[in-house]
This record gives sequence, C-alpha cells and structure tokens, in this order.
Amino acid sequence: MRRQGFSDTSIDDVIRESGLCGKGHFYHYFKSKEELGYAVLKLQFESFAERGLVALREPTIEPIERLTRFIDAVISAKGGCPAGTPCGALATEMASNHEGFRQLVDALFQRWADQIEAVLWEARPRLSEDADTARLARFIVATLEGAWFMSRVKGDPASVEGIATELKRSVRSYAREREPVAAGSGVGLVIQ
Repeated sequence: MRRQGFSDTSIDDVIRESGLCGKGHFYHYFKSKEELGYAVLKLQFESFAERGLVALREPTIEPIERLTRFIDAVISAKGGCPAGTPCGALATEMASNHEGFRQLVDALFQRWADQIEAVLWEARPRLSEDADTARLARFIVATLEGAWFMSRVKGDPASVEGIATELKRSVRSYAREREPVAAGSGVGLVIQ
C-alpha cells in the first residue's frame, strides 16, 4: 500500500505480499479491504506514537527541550516520510477517497497535536502570554508534515533539517526568560 497506494493495492496483492494462504485467510482477519485500511492507519500512528511521541512524555526533561528532542527524532527518521508516522501519500490518498478514513486520519492528527499541546501547556509558565498552545501544536504538526512532503517532492530528505531548525526557533520564540534568581543564590535560567 505504501508503494502502490491504497486504491491500487488489491486484496490479492496483500495476500501475496503478506504470505497468507488465500482469500479465506485474509477474510479471517479482515471483513473488507476498508477494514484493513483502518488497521493500517491505526498501526502507523501507534507505531509512531511508541517511537516518536514517547520523547514528549519524559518527565525529567524540561517541556521545551522534550519538544525539541521530539522534532529532532521525527526529522532524523530515515528517508522521506518516516516509517510509521501518520503522514504521507498513503494517509492523504485514503483520507481523500473515503470519509471514514478522512475522519480517522483527522482524529490521529488531532491526537498527535493534543500530545504536543499537553507538553506546551506544561511549558506555559515559561511561554509568553500570547502563546496559544492549541494553535502552536497544530502549527508544529503541519510544519513537520509539510517538511516531509517537500522532501519527498524534492527527493531530498536532508532538506527537512533546515525546516526543523526554523520550527524549533519559532517554538522557542514563544519562550520567555525566567525571573532572575536573587543575588548569591544561583544563576537565572534562560531558554535558548
């Protein structure tokens, strides 16, 4: 499906590539090709959540640093659209051609944005008052997705790195300095 797209992949293709014994074996697991499509989308997101979003949940690291590490992890994934992310031509094709898939892809992207927003909300005391965490989370998701789309179009996965640098700079532009610590009690922390 990733290679040919959802529409151009037949059940026979799935059976052949997966090594199933026949259509009966396929239908033992899935009632239809559409049910398989839902499973593929969910698996992509869950796989991504296990590998990528876990960086957002590390409580011993400052929230902005967690977000920076998350962006770096997404960008450092190998080739084009990182395997297992909810991005790419397959999700776009599926969402464009089937209302149920569109709703699922939308829900998966919202879940991704919600997790990023939770980190931003945690960082709220260190963000400027005009920082809208929900809008910023959607911006981060859209920027990362757009960056991977552009890298596929250009055929240059490395082009994503410059976009990631600007994205991190944009996120950090919402950070404000902490109040300096009183003289003699240490050094104030500034987010770089």
